[in-house]
Amino acid sequence: GGGDNNNLASSNLSYLDFLSILSKGLNTSIPEAGKLRDRRKYARFLRELEKYLTGFLRRTSPFLNVSSEVIAPAIASFVKEWAAKGGVAGWECRQAEASMVLESKKVEGGEQSANGNDAGIGIDLSKFATSADLEKAISGDELKSELARLGLKCGGTVSDRAARLFLTKDTPLEKLPAKVFAKKKGGGAKNAVPSTKKETPGSELTEVVAVRRVDIARLESIVSSLLDQVRPTLDGTRRRVERRTTQTENERDQEIDEEINGAQMDEGNTSKNKTQGGSDDEDDEDDTPIYNPKNVPLGWDGKPIPYWLFKLHGLNHFYPCEICGNEAYRGRRNFEKHFTESRHAYGMRCLG
Repeated sequence: GGGDNNNLASSNLSYLDFLSILSKGLNTSIPEAGKLRDRRKYARFLRELEKYLTGFLRRTSPFLNVSSEVIAPAIASFVKEWAAKGGVAGWECRQAEASMVLESKKVEGGEQSANGNDAGIGIDLSKFATSADLEKAISGDELKSELARLGLKCGGTVSDRAARLFLTKDTPLEKLPAKVFAKKKGGGAKNAVPSTKKETPGSELTEVVAVRRVDIARLESIVSSLLDQVRPTLDGTRRRVERRTTQTENERDQEIDEEINGAQMDEGNTSKNKTQGGSDDEDDEDDTPIYNPKNVPLGWDGKPIPYWLFKLHGLNHFYPCEICGNEAYRGRRNFEKHFTESRHAYGMRCLG
């Protein structure tokens, strides 16, 4: 809820706002506090978006090996940066969490100890004689992350967290009382005991593990790398939506009417040419005046571009620029491109 347009859960988030967030980058567009506030929902959103983008790329770029050419380099880069600083762009650097990125890799590999718990992952409790020692040595946030990874309750004071975690030192998870486990929707506390079944290696983490900062950030880096692959399509979609939102209802109706009439006119012209006979010499066809009543720009072959393409790029609209002497530019894209041209730059310098 709320009206923050940088929050994916915002009730006021429009389609254009959503496209802008994806275009600018999830890591910098959304504050870390907002991601962690609804971390489970955000992790689920990232997994679904990763699944969709992977399928999209495999359909549109069949020769691109998404796993090895896109996802694997993104993970390698993320692991290297997080291991060095305990954070990446858009995430606060916490040196104490730098080693967690290596633990995430072990989770993916499915390494497990004899009693079913993950081997070598998390806090080594054998170093502590009492829960008080654990409380002094480990911060509250790290205790919370470890409890969440194990599926235990994360609330209470730091002492409560340390005591709850210390229970796992000599007692297997399946033998702990149900009251120490976090409840899940649709089930009691007993249903919250984490499964010891081996997960299939892949880019997705289990929902229990993916509540940690490092795993959410890792999922985010994977999605960002996939978004980079569809950047031209994403930017084109955003420009089209922007153009549609600036049109009035009458302009939209007029555009639809022009598309219909234009298509009928083109079809009529084609049928007319067929009835007159299509066996004329090429020289005669070249000498025939080009039928272009709507003054559509010519393509590379010297003929008017398709009318649908003309409408798609908004070339039926002219945008004047006062700085350039009220020069009118056809289409919003050409208007935006001229800002980098020397004529506009010269006009800006003259204005000081």
